[in-house]
Amino acid sequence: MPTVHILPKDVYAEVPRGTGLMEVLRQVGDFPDTPCGGRGICGKCSVTAEGKKVLACQTRVERDMTVVLPEAQQLQVLRTGVERSFQMDPLRPGPLLAVDIGTTSVVCFLLDGTDGRELASASALNAQSSFGADVISRIRAALSGELSRERDVIRAQLDGLIREVCGKANVDPAAVGVVSVVGNPTMQQLLLGISPENLAGVPFDPVLTQAESVECREILPVCERALLLIVPDIAGYIGADTMGCVLATGLYEAEELTLLVDIGTNGEMVLGSRERMIACSTAAGPALEGAHIRFGMRGAEGAIDHVRRDGETIRCTVIGGGEARGICGSGLIDAAAVLLEAGVLNRRGRIQTTAERDGQRCVDLTEGVYLTQDDIRQIQMAKGAICAGVQLLAKQLDRPVSDIRRVLLAGAFGSYMDPESACRIGLLPEELRGRITAVGNAAGTGARLLACDRGEFARSQFLKEKIEFLELASLPEFSGTFARAMNFREAKQ
Repeated sequence: MPTVHILPKDVYAEVPRGTGLMEVLRQVGDFPDTPCGGRGICGKCSVTAEGKKVLACQTRVERDMTVVLPEAQQLQVLRTGVERSFQMDPLRPGPLLAVDIGTTSVVCFLLDGTDGRELASASALNAQSSFGADVISRIRAALSGELSRERDVIRAQLDGLIREVCGKANVDPAAVGVVSVVGNPTMQQLLLGISPENLAGVPFDPVLTQAESVECREILPVCERALLLIVPDIAGYIGADTMGCVLATGLYEAEELTLLVDIGTNGEMVLGSRERMIACSTAAGPALEGAHIRFGMRGAEGAIDHVRRDGETIRCTVIGGGEARGICGSGLIDAAAVLLEAGVLNRRGRIQTTAERDGQRCVDLTEGVYLTQDDIRQIQMAKGAICAGVQLLAKQLDRPVSDIRRVLLAGAFGSYMDPESACRIGLLPEELRGRITAVGNAAGTGARLLACDRGEFARSQFLKEKIEFLELASLPEFSGTFARAMNFREAKQ
């Protein structure tokens, strides 16, 4: 059998001839970013094999080879969120763990079991990213025979993060009393080893509909004495992470009409107040997290994170301060806004310059990073889906968008995004300008509340029954609303 020497890890793997290089890397604990799900079209899993650049997802091991991995990106992961008072009443005594499994990243908090204060935290890029950037790719992989692999990958990653935070605080993982986990329905089901077949087609009914606690040891043996809290999903594509956001922000107690938005590969949102709440999920796609964009990347060193116009000059700021290697979501939103103001984009998103690369129009941001016409279309589809969702939620409540008094942006993207740019390009309706507040990792805050207070855990079941679900695609006006929302506003004269 051929041997693969993997650098700079300096590890060797002996595998059967014909094994996919991606499979080899997974076996040794390396999970290349593969937004396209291994179809060979994104180019993000590029490695050097025998001195040549190849795609790991398209390369098979036929003989001994040396593979050099690219330098790992230091992903910016948001751990902080809103502060919320709570009663300290966990379901089982001992230190507590709260975990937010996002499609992109995973965050783990270790909490004191007596007062709930944070003892340590750790985070990482979700290791399942090698199966695809979005939940659809991971559902497809699971239904193609990879369910057990995806389950084992996330469980192993959580095991490592738990050991890391417990090591930082000198806590025995076996002493942990409660582990609360929030995530979207796909992430939850993959962790539990439940096939996501229910999420692959209509009616997309959720499987996890009850707040219940189970012994943790069969899923995360490192926490052998703990209870694992299973938080109910609101709908097939609105999960326990959104539930955590609702708990953390106290939306269910709001007196004025409030919009909660978590912009990721899916744009989950909840609109309402203490009187009534309604939720929807929009297929925003992974463009705002860097996927399907020519120079798209996550919020890591080398990514353009903000773009400004200085007279006729476009100026970019880069995470880490060095040379730009790509652009992340917040930079994309700024760039679109700047190009609109400069007249480089028209209201339909057409690039007005004649410069071309890769057979399509493009516009330079830096010497090495540019946006193509396809990139602009990806931004338009993402922003159109989110804006259409806001408009249709308001319509369902028989309220104009202007009645929304507060907008709470949850998640990393919402925290780094410029609200002015978001309103300028129509990602959020213009009427909401000046009413937008970032609330950080609200899902993670919700997970902490659930771990600390059994009353919050019980409330999650109440909210599961109270929050109404709106299936946008079933509305006859959805396609028209979405099409109109894809357009940009005309630049001010």
